[in-house]
Amino acid sequence: MDKLMTKNMWNEEFWQKPWDQGALVVICLFVTMILFLIVFAIIFGFLPPFEKIDPCEES
Repeated sequence: MDKLMTKNMWNEEFWQKPWDQGALVVICLFVTMILFLIVFAIIFGFLPPFEKIDPCEES
């Protein structure tokens, strides 16, 4: 029972500290940006490159 109370108190203390919350936000933003860049690279890696069409070239 005492272990549960200690864990609950630690959790409450964590959310009272603004620096810890700010660090958590920065870490979440960093991880989100890395995941976004990975998805971006995968999506545009599978797309075929555009063919350059020269307007002066006649078919």
